Amino acid sequence: MAYERGMQIIYDVLKKGVFVEFRGVAHYLGGPFSSQREAVRAAEEHCRKLGWLEDRKH
Repeated sequence: MAYERGMQIIYDVLKKGVFVEFRGVAHYLGGPFSSQREAVRAAEEHCRKLGWLEDRKH
């Protein structure tokens, strides 16, 4: 699955949250998430709600 240019998802191992940068705006989803995989899925879903279409080329 392709992320948009500049889209970043970074898992915070200490706090078990996830940092998301999407279209120039930073977000932090505090969780706690039980795993990095769960955190990334939540971050991707957050981006979908903001308009990300993973099959679109950027």
